[in-house]
Amino acid sequence: MKKTRFFYEINYFLIVLLGWLLLFHKAAEVNRAREKEGWKTWTGCVLGIAGAGGIESGMAVGMQNTGSAEATENDDLPEIAESGDERLSTLSGKIRVLLMDSGYQSYYHSSVTLNLNGADYEYTPDSPELSQGELVLGGGEAGITITSIERQESPPVYYGTLEIQNTPQGLLLINELPLETYLEGVVPSEMPASYEGQALMAQAVCARTYAVCQMEEGSLQEEYGADVDDSVNFQVYGNIAPTDKTSQAVRETSGQIMCQDGKPVTAYYFSTSSGRTSTDEIWGGTSSSYLKSVECEFDQNAPWSSWKVTIPWTVLEERTRNLTGSESLESIQVVKKSESGAVTGLQITTEKEAVQLEGEYEIREFLSPQGQTITEKDGSTVTGGSLLPSSYFQLKANKGGCVEITGGGFGHGVGMSQTAANEMAKEGYSWQEILEYFFRDITLDRYE
Repeated sequence: MKKTRFFYEINYFLIVLLGWLLLFHKAAEVNRAREKEGWKTWTGCVLGIAGAGGIESGMAVGMQNTGSAEATENDDLPEIAESGDERLSTLSGKIRVLLMDSGYQSYYHSSVTLNLNGADYEYTPDSPELSQGELVLGGGEAGITITSIERQESPPVYYGTLEIQNTPQGLLLINELPLETYLEGVVPSEMPASYEGQALMAQAVCARTYAVCQMEEGSLQEEYGADVDDSVNFQVYGNIAPTDKTSQAVRETSGQIMCQDGKPVTAYYFSTSSGRTSTDEIWGGTSSSYLKSVECEFDQNAPWSSWKVTIPWTVLEERTRNLTGSESLESIQVVKKSESGAVTGLQITTEKEAVQLEGEYEIREFLSPQGQTITEKDGSTVTGGSLLPSSYFQLKANKGGCVEITGGGFGHGVGMSQTAANEMAKEGYSWQEILEYFFRDITLDRYE
């Protein structure tokens, strides 16, 4: 019996020893693989050298707070979010968002100040933490508050990871996070949280579908290593904090996108129609098959459904001078409209030449009512911004006096009217019915 017990004890010891040897061998393989992929060990922590695909979650970033990045409250090191983070355990797809500076003027930041885990940090191009060119911080449950960026609800908080890149032009900030978490920051920034639940759900599906398209196209990947930025160039993100209602709209439509022939569509949306939606023909080329121009009476009682503004002739003459170099503006006239009624051709005539503007954005920018008073349908007034409210307008030009513009709608007019979607929801339409009204021959598929 003693011999048998001894035999089993020896075998048990050998099995355990063999197990430990296998574990050490596997760990060595992982370390060698990391070294090949650009991973470096530093002060006992693992520092991820992030590429276009970002850095794996669950890895600690071992950065000491010295110099300009001194922690003013405590010495806790920033860490990559744990993989068990509840906010990050949604869909597997992640999106990389390039964060613009205050006022959305530039991608580059001269410095970055933030709060993480109760500590304040400041980073500049000379910070030792950026000597490697990049620094990746994890926000965890509380997120990262960037105090150097001003938004409508400041300061903005970002979840997932924040990548700070040191470039000759300045610092680039890229927020990488799960797509569903990103949408929680888009929906309230693009549609009022006070809107009906079904309208918010339609908005969530539009925003998700649009984001998936951008992730597949990767227009910012080559130059910046990002999928989208956080401005109207793509979708506004992080300008207004999420609410329970807007986040619920994202959760209740989780993963749902609009497709045609198995491919996600570019799900355009805008504020208010002029009575009829447009297609992407207003930007030139052939209209996409999933976009249709539809009569839209649901939002015709909205203040922005019609408006008027007067622009001094001298203001447009100055813009003409910047455009053509000519000192004299002789006339301005609409020369082309789309099938839906949007102005797609504006001719500017000077004493030397005639120039035609054809882009929807270009036309609205030239006729910008910046600083002028716009009167809406209900008689309320607002101060104009950098773009004419829409390209659905008529104008009356009085040379040397002013240009009177009357129009309707707010935004480019392509895809879903958000104001109409809200009115439809009030009338009992579901979010699926709202989308089917504005988009043609689509299916609802799940993005994983």
